[in-house]
Amino acid sequence: MYRKALALIVLLTLSVTSYCQEHYSDEPVMIDEHYFLPNSRGEVKNMLSGPWKTEIEKICSIISAWKGISPPKGFEALFSGISSSFELTFAAYIKEDGQKMTLSGPSITFSINNPSDVFGMSVVDGIYIKPVENGYFHGFPKFSASRYETVVLTKLDAPLFVPVTREEYLKAMIARALKEYPESEKLTDTKVSKEIEEMERVYRQLLEVDKAAAEEVKKGIEEMKKELKNMVTKDEDYYPALLKKELDKMDEQERRLPAYYSLSAIDDKISVSGLVRVNDNKNADTLVKVNPALVNILGQTKSTRLLTIHFQQEPGEKGFRLADSKIRELMNNELIWRKIYESIK
Repeated sequence: MYRKALALIVLLTLSVTSYCQEHYSDEPVMIDEHYFLPNSRGEVKNMLSGPWKTEIEKICSIISAWKGISPPKGFEALFSGISSSFELTFAAYIKEDGQKMTLSGPSITFSINNPSDVFGMSVVDGIYIKPVENGYFHGFPKFSASRYETVVLTKLDAPLFVPVTREEYLKAMIARALKEYPESEKLTDTKVSKEIEEMERVYRQLLEVDKAAAEEVKKGIEEMKKELKNMVTKDEDYYPALLKKELDKMDEQERRLPAYYSLSAIDDKISVSGLVRVNDNKNADTLVKVNPALVNILGQTKSTRLLTIHFQQEPGEKGFRLADSKIRELMNNELIWRKIYESIK
């Protein structure tokens, strides 16, 4: 009886193995003018390097154990990254000029201990429009900023961001403005006078050798004088000075108030900086910065304490969209994301 049972198990094992082997094929399928290989046995590739490689590979090993890429079928899975950020890309196989190859595909982007990854573009260095918390991904908070979503996995209690004061924002704006419009590059009356003196010197020299040509140059000089005088940067138009003037008008209490921003404040000439009037923030955006306490915590560790994730995929299941469908399967696998969360310190 024991021998019969053992023989049955061996037979079943061989049957399953045979079925799996038969299930992989490099037979091309024409979809949308491309030859795809939807049944081809795929590979999982690792192109990771840098000081965070060990930490990244802990996360990659959890994903690699998923049956959906053990091995992949009809697509390639690629882990790539050279710093604390890395990507997992799925790319469908195609056959072109007799060669099995991949083109670009959907991806999941990860970033370790980088809270600024939650934000979109900065308004000014280190200051952002507050992201909107818009639901959960398997119980983990999801933020929206600049039209893209970020999932945050962390066991830390510290908030990701804190409000910025009106003074902080204006000082950051002044610092940037001084870099972009330095005092040394202002076109002053003195600089204009020197430019005109130089042109007139050239005119006098030319007058001695070619009066006709000199007259033409003189006409050009007169036109240039008018243009240069119109280009002089007046103190009241100098952008850094305008920002400083806006700050100087605030008393200490107003400086400490939270900063609310709107482009309409510039258009309506309420402010040069985009700050709205105090107590008039109904349609304005809250300005925030990364929580300094969180930056301090993350700056002292070589372990993953906070993981941000971006997903990028399109609807569909065939052709190039085979890879997208597999990304969706991975996204929907709550167990994997729970395991990744548990791996975070």
